[in-house]
Amino acid sequence: MFEGLRWEPSSRLLDQVGSALDGSSTFALVGDQQDAFVRIRAAADRHLPARHHDSTRDRHAGGAGAVITVSGGPGSGKTALAVRLLGRLMRAHPATRPRFITPSGTLRAHLLDAVRENSAARELFPSVGALRSTTHQTSALVIDEAQRIKRTGPGLPPDLAAVVRNVTLAVIFLDERQVIRPNEGTTVEEIRAAARQLGRTHHHLELTGSFRCRGSAAYTTWVDNLLYATPAPWTGQAGYQLHLASDPFTLQHEIEQATAAGHSARTTAGFCWPWSHPRPRQATLPLDIAIDVPDLTGAPRTWRAAWNARTALTDPDGATIAPHSQLWATHTGGHQQIGCIYTAQGLEYRHSGVIIGPDLTWADGRWHAHPDQSHDETLRHLPPELYLRYALNTYRVLLTRGTHTTRIHATDSATHRMLTTLIP
Repeated sequence: MFEGLRWEPSSRLLDQVGSALDGSSTFALVGDQQDAFVRIRAAADRHLPARHHDSTRDRHAGGAGAVITVSGGPGSGKTALAVRLLGRLMRAHPATRPRFITPSGTLRAHLLDAVRENSAARELFPSVGALRSTTHQTSALVIDEAQRIKRTGPGLPPDLAAVVRNVTLAVIFLDERQVIRPNEGTTVEEIRAAARQLGRTHHHLELTGSFRCRGSAAYTTWVDNLLYATPAPWTGQAGYQLHLASDPFTLQHEIEQATAAGHSARTTAGFCWPWSHPRPRQATLPLDIAIDVPDLTGAPRTWRAAWNARTALTDPDGATIAPHSQLWATHTGGHQQIGCIYTAQGLEYRHSGVIIGPDLTWADGRWHAHPDQSHDETLRHLPPELYLRYALNTYRVLLTRGTHTTRIHATDSATHRMLTTLIP
């Protein structure tokens, strides 16, 4: 009877953060999310002071403590599990002063926004800049997107080394294929080695399910094959919708239609166009993104769009024209701007449009990187063979934000032709 069932994604995370912290059952964990939660909960009960303990003077009251790493791909439920875990630690082990830290400024901004009515809850999410000092203030720390913590040389980043050394229970979530800059890239093996060197217990858990793309592990596998292995045709498994858009006009029209129907819908693109500041008192965002598209006669026409706003933009009456870039994915008006890797990573929306820019093209049976086409100052001066890794990881993130639908447009004609052979 159960063989025909499949996992469905839970309610959207950011809508349920407050409930998760309050212990509400409206935010459900399923599959290996729940299995990992049970295992981490057992470790917390073993190593941390009980609920009635009224002091943190004994930082290792339950023993030597533990370091737990949790890895998983996009949509595998890392952030959902991390938030639920924080809520459980708050209720069962309040004396440990549990905290949640992420190096993703966008994710932190959304978490703070989700608990904006509760000033006490906001203290649960210190900035990554406070990571080192936080290790001396808490005995239970949850870190999400740990692969993005900045490195200063070989080995574990110093801030993360301080966590492994000082925090009784450290639960570290990461995805090694979401490294998008040269100064990032913490691995499970580095954390394991550091823990062993300090005599700390280390456990590793892996999330293999998919809870975003309508529970379609087939789609996330398709994306990984497209970017890292042998591209394969999409056959429409599990009801997930994947389409090609012949041009960005069509792509944006479909995103606007979905928004008008009341759904969350956003378009993202590779960082292949400049991102300028609006002039003082300017009532509109600069249309930095420009893509030439031939019409039916072959004559060129240009699609133009604005990046997400660096700061919130309002009209003279105070109405929002564009939300702050970090809240672009969820706040009103965001569908009218184009997001990038730094404002989309860690988030999700129902309908996703993705523009693959000229920095990544397909030719001769493989992907080619063109860092000279990037406007990301941290990446554009890299050699192509090194830039390729970050470009593939970037588009992997962008292609896995949609919970129900993804529509793709490639600006390079040869790349678009290749995709037409894969996507009906």
